[in-house]
Formats: sequence, structure tokens, C-alpha cells
Amino acid sequence: MTGVQKTVLVCVASIALVVGAVVNKVMQPAPLDRTALQEAGIYLFDSPRPIPDVSLRSATDQPWGRDNLTGQWDLLFFGYTFCPDICPTTLAELRQLMQKLPEATRSQLQVTFVSVDPNRDTPEQITTYLNFFSAGFAGATGESEQLATLAKALSIAYIEPDTSSENYLVDHSGQVVIVDPNGRYVGFIRPPLNTEKLAQWLPRIIGAE
Repeated sequence: MTGVQKTVLVCVASIALVVGAVVNKVMQPAPLDRTALQEAGIYLFDSPRPIPDVSLRSATDQPWGRDNLTGQWDLLFFGYTFCPDICPTTLAELRQLMQKLPEATRSQLQVTFVSVDPNRDTPEQITTYLNFFSAGFAGATGESEQLATLAKALSIAYIEPDTSSENYLVDHSGQVVIVDPNGRYVGFIRPPLNTEKLAQWLPRIIGAE
């Protein structure tokens, strides 16, 4: 092989490396813009946070715990079925959001409604309530101590009500918790939900895992 041939091969190899690096950079998704995410109401933590195991009951009256939050992405919303405003509004927005997401994203995402009113919200009551939304939402509730443990870990605030009154209300926060497929608390969505922007960002967040 002559010197000229060696020089040509070296040049070709160098060009191939440069082209490969450029293509690889172009093909990689751009980093998530935290400012744009926050404008959409999405707040992601720098590091995922652990979720304690709890012993609750699902809306189908089966054991429900941390294992139910693994294997898929989850959006958790804490509320109660007798809620007059925040809960039906948020669940309706979550239904709209799921309808706007591409099928590939919907197949990796589960919405779960966690009732903080176990006094009235039996599994049967939760099932009836969620069926109204016709969106395939999951549900769970349980003893007050177990609910408090889960809510505290997920930064959810609520006040246990005075159940002596027949039509009591339960004060609770309205954010939606984001859990990754490893069952870790990775962020939250602030209300009111902007379904248009969420439908744009959630596929990227899920795809970034």
C-alpha cells in the first residue's frame, strides 16, 4: 500500500467517525427543558425518591401495594368519591389526557385514584365512581395509617375529617404524582392540568426512561 493510499484511508476513516458522531448526536433526543416542563405544570426531581410498601385494597378488592406501581409508569391522584369539585374535575382532565396521548404512551401508563376517605369509599364505591369516567382507571384505599404513610412519602397533604357529620368534606391537595416503572417517585404535576402540554411532554418523559 502506497503512502497516498494510506493517507486516503486515514482521511476516509476520519470523515466516517465525524459523520457517525454527528448522526448519533442528531438521533439522540434533546434533554428535557426543565423550564418548559414547569410551564406545563410538570416538576421532575433530580433524583427519584423511594416509595414505602403499604398494605391497601384495590378497587377490585385485592391487595394493593408498592408492587402495583412497578412495570409501568403511574399517575397517582389522591382524593375521594364524594368530593364535589377537585376530584371529578381532575379525573375528567386525566381522561382527556389519556385520550390525547399516542397509543405507545397510553400502553405504558396507568392512572390510579387513591381514596383518602376509607370510611365511605369501599372498593365497590370506588369502582362505581371510576366506571363513570370510562377510562380504565385503577383505584385503591385502605386503613388511615397506611394511607398516611403513602401520602407522606409522596408529599400529598390531606386532613382526616370529622366523620360524625353525614356530609363531611375532606381537604386534600390536588397534584398528580408521577411514578416510574421501578416504583419510584420521580415528580408531580400541579393543577389545573394543561392536557395539551402534558400530551406533548409525557411521551418524552416516558421515552427518556
